[in-house]
Amino acid sequence: MRTLAISLLALSVLAPSAASKSKAKPQYVIVDGERMRVNWSDGDSFRVIRGPRKGMKARLMGYNTLESYGPVHFWGGFDGYNLYDVAKDATAFVKTREWECSTQGDQDHYGRVLVNCPDLSLAITRNGLAHAFGVGGKADPKLIASQLKAQNERKGMWKWGIPARIVTSMHSGDEKPDKPDWKPYNRVCDTATGSSWTVTHDQVYKPCEGWCNGGSCMMYVPFKRRYGDKRPACLRRGHDNRMVLPPHLTPGQARD
Repeated sequence: MRTLAISLLALSVLAPSAASKSKAKPQYVIVDGERMRVNWSDGDSFRVIRGPRKGMKARLMGYNTLESYGPVHFWGGFDGYNLYDVAKDATAFVKTREWECSTQGDQDHYGRVLVNCPDLSLAITRNGLAHAFGVGGKADPKLIASQLKAQNERKGMWKWGIPARIVTSMHSGDEKPDKPDWKPYNRVCDTATGSSWTVTHDQVYKPCEGWCNGGSCMMYVPFKRRYGDKRPACLRRGHDNRMVLPPHLTPGQARD
């Protein structure tokens, strides 16, 4: 009994030390030569959490990763959780090293500073954890070539299917009641050229309703219900989460 008591005591003393070693490693990004401590929100955005630029939110240019708040993407032989795993893998991938980046100070429509990280962009598309993404034109040819290699080798998000287009975001008609002139839209991205564009509509989506375009589908979840106790059922169901489109939804094909 005395030996057992000593052994248990030894384990209780060692446990805190082991737990401390399991803490997440601090993440850093070098932007225009300045080393910044950051928190990666997902595979294509981060927030600066220390130093003079604390609070700055950044969006990486040139590529897009899948939504990481839940199993909302579907195409080919994937179910929602397969692609959700890809999104989580993308977040883990960007944390593997310090990436060198630059910025011109421009911002996207969410107020995030646009940042270019060339090595990261090539590496994450090459591994099939992101797709090339251009706004207002085609994506960088180098990223298209990197993505094509991943597609040919069926890596990451291309493992069980390559849709013609990926639905990257959805917006419901009731999102901005204070702006009557606002037109809701969904965004899609061509998987061959990286070009993206918006498809406007007049739909008011319920949580977990879906929309398809070009061989891929996405489920709508309002921003305020993506995390915590207010998550809708489609984010909680587990690996049986397969989408069935409501009959009134039809794939939109027209560009703005």
